Amino acid sequence: VMVSSRKPVEVQTVAVTGSERLSFPEIYKANIDSCVSINTSTLAGYNFFNQPVEVPSAGSGFILTKDGYIATNYHVIEGASMVKVTLDDGTTYEAKIIGGDADYDIAILKVDPGENELKPVTVGTSSSLKVGENVSTIGNPLGQLTFSLTHGIISCLDREINLNGTPFNMIQVDTSINPGNSGGPLFNQYGEVVGIVSAKY
Repeated sequence: VMVSSRKPVEVQTVAVTGSERLSFPEIYKANIDSCVSINTSTLAGYNFFNQPVEVPSAGSGFILTKDGYIATNYHVIEGASMVKVTLDDGTTYEAKIIGGDADYDIAILKVDPGENELKPVTVGTSSSLKVGENVSTIGNPLGQLTFSLTHGIISCLDREINLNGTPFNMIQVDTSINPGNSGGPLFNQYGEVVGIVSAKY
């Protein structure tokens, strides 16, 4: 039996500087602590015994500030009676919905981390993106495969689509995206957030 003698490559934790391109393992390691899974419950009515019936759903999000502001999609938290945010280390916080815009499908949550400082993402700009560039996202596909990394390329910029009567100019990617990825960050090759996962077509 032939056994490889190659030593496993160690992935170092690197800082997102905006000037150095990162490998996908480096992007994941640099940002995993800034990504969250989001679980919600929505009141769907009452059963025969007049007991509330809650419908669970899941999505993704990312940390904007050390004191607990988090971005996600509006449709992830729309109508939710309870929102919980979970970090990669398993820490779970109950979140408050600060505000949102249904037309642009963006919402801001707030958690109270106490004395713990959260790790925010580094926000970049989408204006310098090019078709064919590598991109990646970390999210919660299917509501079960938490903190999964998928990657691909930018397929089109300023893709005009219409969602429920509202026109959008979107970044189209071929990155694998499933229900539960909504609200997750889209990273460029430098590990900066340049978009938010909003639609699957």
